[in-house]
Amino acid sequence: MRHLLDNDVFFAAIYGKHALHPVAREWLDKAKPAGWGVAVETYLAAVRLLMNPAVMKSGHLSAIHAIEAVETELAGRYPGRIVMPRRKPDQAMLKQATGHKQVMDFWLAQIAQDCGCKLATNDSGLAAAWPKHVDRIV
Repeated sequence: MRHLLDNDVFFAAIYGKHALHPVAREWLDKAKPAGWGVAVETYLAAVRLLMNPAVMKSGHLSAIHAIEAVETELAGRYPGRIVMPRRKPDQAMLKQATGHKQVMDFWLAQIAQDCGCKLATNDSGLAAAWPKHVDRIV
């Protein structure tokens, strides 16, 4: 597996009305043959966002349809893996967070590192903080 996807890439690739959908969709389609996956946290975040009326407006999905959308993306010619963390969060890594939004990002970077791959994200700050473990796709 070459890339673990951050939710900003995964959700944008799934949701056709997302501002970054064309970029995320193209990147993911090109990246799939090399191997890809999502952490279980990203899987759940995508389901949650697809069900959220504030995000999806009147097009929000039921749990069944949101799971189906995520599972459809994970299936296909180059299926994605669902990655479960192998160990608890590295406190030394997490202590470098300067804000609450970085905690999940740093955790996903650790999971990618543990899997021997890179985290694919749109987040420039995350890419700057962990250049060895993160690829920014935009």
